[in-house]
Amino acid sequence: MIKLEKSVWVYIIVLFILTYIFQIIAILSGGEESVLFPIFVGLSMFFPGIGAIIYLIKKKEGLKYINWRIGKPIHILCSLLLPAIITILGILFFEEIGWGTNYAYTLTDNKIDAIDIPLLFGSEAQSFPFFILNFVVTGIGFSLITSLLTIGEEIGWRGFLQKKLLERNSLLKSLVFLGLVWGFWHFPLIISGFNYPEYPVWGAFLLFPIITVFISFFMGWLTLNSKSVWPAVFAHGGINSVMIFLFEMDFGEHKFEANFAILGIWSVVGFLSYLLIANKRKISSNLVVKNES
Repeated sequence: MIKLEKSVWVYIIVLFILTYIFQIIAILSGGEESVLFPIFVGLSMFFPGIGAIIYLIKKKEGLKYINWRIGKPIHILCSLLLPAIITILGILFFEEIGWGTNYAYTLTDNKIDAIDIPLLFGSEAQSFPFFILNFVVTGIGFSLITSLLTIGEEIGWRGFLQKKLLERNSLLKSLVFLGLVWGFWHFPLIISGFNYPEYPVWGAFLLFPIITVFISFFMGWLTLNSKSVWPAVFAHGGINSVMIFLFEMDFGEHKFEANFAILGIWSVVGFLSYLLIANKRKISSNLVVKNES
């Protein structure tokens, strides 16, 4: 059973109602082809943060409750690098096992050509190692730009709700519940075929909520390690922008299995992240006990 203040439950319920209204309007306006779609969806992305700020002001808890400090550069670097690295490794994995081909480039004899995406250091033919560097650095740029949208979500999810959950619940319960809230918060979009057009029911009820649970472990690791909301903001930006090159590979007849494989990739990342958090908290707890004795 999840323990939360009644006012926090109200925050979650109101957030879902308002977001669902905006997402449904976006869908009924003509879907992704409509000019209104990105406007309504984009606005809804700020609701978690706006709601958290209103809550903190109303409850007089102060906006300092959200950890605004930048923290150590290593945490920012990890948040910017890892989504791009996971993406390129995922692409290489699926191509190696013959499950998919990407639309972004062609690899021939350790040389990359036919590059169909803008890259910071140029999109002409280049060596494979240079392309990896080029892709990762460009991914960092994409992450920073997209973070202008993801900041609204992360103020609410990791900056506010994660902290509220951890005040009264275990680490595992907190991160799992937050991941499910985050996943089902997108429900109208997913069930309408936004992420999984071939099988929206599987996506809305299983694939997306589970993948957001594992990503919440990863985001939790970034946030709790850095004691800052910014690494989660940047990582979320990378997931929303850079990882599109992985999600939109041509998987052909392997589309269904590939989506479960992507879930598998995130399960590994999430599991490792959780172990790192749990181990650090255990060490900190042992030090406290040792000092008290």
